[in-house]
Amino acid sequence: MTNKRSNPPSLALWLLRHASTGARNEALTGDLIERFREGQSRRWFWGQVLFASALGALEAIRRGWYFFAYAIAGTVAQYLLYSNDLARGLVLPGWSSLPWPLSQFGLELGIPIIATSMSLLMLSVGLLIERSFRWWYLLRTFIFSLVLITAGQYSIEFSPWLLRPVQGDQYHKALIALLALLASAYLVAAWLGCAPTKHSHNRERRTTVPQ
Repeated sequence: MTNKRSNPPSLALWLLRHASTGARNEALTGDLIERFREGQSRRWFWGQVLFASALGALEAIRRGWYFFAYAIAGTVAQYLLYSNDLARGLVLPGWSSLPWPLSQFGLELGIPIIATSMSLLMLSVGLLIERSFRWWYLLRTFIFSLVLITAGQYSIEFSPWLLRPVQGDQYHKALIALLALLASAYLVAAWLGCAPTKHSHNRERRTTVPQ
């Protein structure tokens, strides 16, 4: 019969195994489980897991720095375009002359399209530096960005409190929340758009096989 005390918390164990991948993570997992079974407390085990997870998150940020650069560039570009009267005056009226539904599409996505297109340059530079540039990465990221931004815009209709002004709020917490959501949309879009597919993995594996 298995002693329940000898087994570490299942949730902590799952988090530890997903904190990072590779032989190093397997060795760390085995070491922590052995130390736990030797008498370390559940609190100690959780502390080690959270520390390892934090290190794994920092490593993921380091590896995917260009995702964050893209998210920051897209958020800043879109904010500046929306907040600049001249920019809005140049972009939006041109779309309004088109027939519906193109006019509606342009009025709602004209500025996000421009901001996303500008920010793809930052993503391209990062991919080139990391030697993982693929044209379809940019295309998929562009599509995912617009889909997530559009979903975010329409979701505001179901949560109007986000745009409700707060008396005495000089820091515009609603604006900060919207910018955080926008940055998250760009970040997720870059992560989804630049994720290698199974087909690309197989093709790259074939090209690296020695003749």
